[in-house]
Amino acid sequence: MNAVMHRNYESNAPVYIYEFSNRIEIINPGGLYGDVNAQNFPFASDYRNIVLAEAMKILKYVNRFNYGIQRAKEELRENGNPEPVFDLTLVTKFKVTVGINKQW
Repeated sequence: MNAVMHRNYESNAPVYIYEFSNRIEIINPGGLYGDVNAQNFPFASDYRNIVLAEAMKILKYVNRFNYGIQRAKEELRENGNPEPVFDLTLVTKFKVTVGINKQW
């Protein structure tokens, strides 16, 4: 949901989801946006696509704003996955790597 909500729709690049034997990588167009930077991520929020974000909230695809990363981390922890790794160095893209539960 975060990749769809926060991507840069001025780009025609797709959201990429790569599946490897030990991890999943999600890359979407659009780096950190607005008030969000590497120092305050993921505790700050700003919305590139506020109309889309509001629609997703009304349709109950998201529970509340500024909670997606925290919720994903909680779900991964409960599932036995390692912490996700966010690559905040990419200027025009956002990348997260999710490790696979080693017991799988």
